[in-house]
Amino acid sequence: MAQETLLPLSHPLQPSAKSEAVFSVPFFDDFSSPQRSQQQWFLGGSLVNQGYAPLPPTLGMATLDGFDAQGRLYASEMGQLYSADTLLSMTVRLDSAFSPYPRQLTPADSLYLSFFYLPGGGYGNMWERVGDAPESQDSLILEFFSPADTSWHPVWSVSGLSADTLFARTGSYWQFQEILIDDPQYFSSQFRFRFRNYCSLDINNKKGLLSNSDQWNLDYLLLDAGRRHGDSTARDVAFVSPAPSMLRRYQAMPARQYTAAEMADSLALVITNRFSEELATEYGYTVYDAQGNELYAYDGGHENAPVYWNAFAYQSSAAHARPAVAFAFPPLGEAPADFLIRHHVREGVSGDPHPTNDTISFLQHFSDYYAYDDGTAENGYGITSTSATVKLACRFDLNVEDTLTALDLYFNRTLKEQNADIRFFITVWDDNGGHPGQVLYRDEARRKPLFNGFNHFVRYYLESPLVCSGTIYVGLEQTSSDFLNLGFDRNCDASSDIFYRTGADWQTSILRGALMLRPCFGQRGLLSVADAAAPLAARVYQQASSIVVESQSDRSEPLTICNLLGQKLFEGRLAPRSQLRSATLPQGLYIVRLGAAPAVKVLIQ
Repeated sequence: MAQETLLPLSHPLQPSAKSEAVFSVPFFDDFSSPQRSQQQWFLGGSLVNQGYAPLPPTLGMATLDGFDAQGRLYASEMGQLYSADTLLSMTVRLDSAFSPYPRQLTPADSLYLSFFYLPGGGYGNMWERVGDAPESQDSLILEFFSPADTSWHPVWSVSGLSADTLFARTGSYWQFQEILIDDPQYFSSQFRFRFRNYCSLDINNKKGLLSNSDQWNLDYLLLDAGRRHGDSTARDVAFVSPAPSMLRRYQAMPARQYTAAEMADSLALVITNRFSEELATEYGYTVYDAQGNELYAYDGGHENAPVYWNAFAYQSSAAHARPAVAFAFPPLGEAPADFLIRHHVREGVSGDPHPTNDTISFLQHFSDYYAYDDGTAENGYGITSTSATVKLACRFDLNVEDTLTALDLYFNRTLKEQNADIRFFITVWDDNGGHPGQVLYRDEARRKPLFNGFNHFVRYYLESPLVCSGTIYVGLEQTSSDFLNLGFDRNCDASSDIFYRTGADWQTSILRGALMLRPCFGQRGLLSVADAAAPLAARVYQQASSIVVESQSDRSEPLTICNLLGQKLFEGRLAPRSQLRSATLPQGLYIVRLGAAPAVKVLIQ
């Protein structure tokens, strides 16, 4: 027997605030801007993200889970309850010295803290869910800080449960919660509040299965005076989901493989109107090249956006919700290229008071790899089976003959990195009527994933580059029942292109999402016969604001580092088995090429 298995969320590293700031009311965050959130909060292991729960009030949310700020499980015994993440506000002054109100705030000023929350684990079809629901012994709590006694006071909490249970009770998934602040001890210049969660690890001894769990998601938090009880609306037109790729199937693809036929016919956008009345909105998107030149602009005109609260309704006008793609990227040739697609939506002409959720962007990469995923793992994937061999494959359709040189794999972190030593084989199959057919390549070398970052792909070079054409299937073979825990992106659906096999027949995946498995291609003839016999091995990664290149070759190799404009920032040679660290670099994407190996992209952020 075999079964596709998903583990809960991964957790990339996210810096917290660098210095403490002081705020006044209104204090608002819908977590649509991670930069703003880092100014308003000490994140304490919490993560600002755009994909860990479906259909939040507006774009983005904060997630509290079982991983610390370094992406590791908190130290705890299995089955025992432990304190995990903290989302701590900066100081919010509730006095006249810093408030926009003309006098000292008092309990009579109808001061409310409101927010929306949703337990992890998703809802609806099991094969479309994201994350892990907290158990009944788990909890999310809210505490206020009292300068009067310098203590934290619990003011609200909820025990672990599923989103479906909440919906059965209330008729909605995301739950609106409000707290009236009427105790005089909080009306000072040093008020703060914080959310904390308590987690418990499942009792599970299977190698590689213990990972992140027990998520709580928060969104659309507002602390302000002069509010009415039960008023959950706001004059806010906003995006709800991240910007999509402009390609039909892929999030990214090799520049050499791109043709105009790869373009999508239209894009799917989710736009909400949080106000109590219909609002006229304007929408459009613009495409820019890497130099910032405008290549194309779409104008969707003005449409009325329905009230969300009437029937949980989103914008349905095709001009805004399904804009056409009457555009194709220019022919790319061999060189990597990047294009920025920026979407905007606003009320009327001037917009609403919350502009950060009115713009979303997508960076369309054309480099040396195919990607069905968006680069962030919302789950961990593997096959649980008693079979001696487990095979996993993804379909890729090449438009021109090319050379497969490497495979990028993303492995989630687990308890004590238990899946780091699992043996697997990189395998390539040809096409047999829509399923993997004959084996074209099988690399029997033992390989171990390297954990030196978060949301980090490890590149495995093929022992012998493989010339490919047409439809191929690239994947893994595993000779043990251990759980590989590959990254699984739930925001992009490539389930029809994922196949697994534990017996005589291949099965198509039933899980909505995309494996974080990226085949890398180089120009045919890029590697000489000598190079193929002794392939270059190297590690390239970000460290602070620099790029580190570690050669694992036995010979000196030429090294270049360029920006996206093709300007060389470094050119020289890297000695055998040595390391080079670049100078401090500004934020952006950089291209690193060492010897004859395929170029590697590094994002400094």
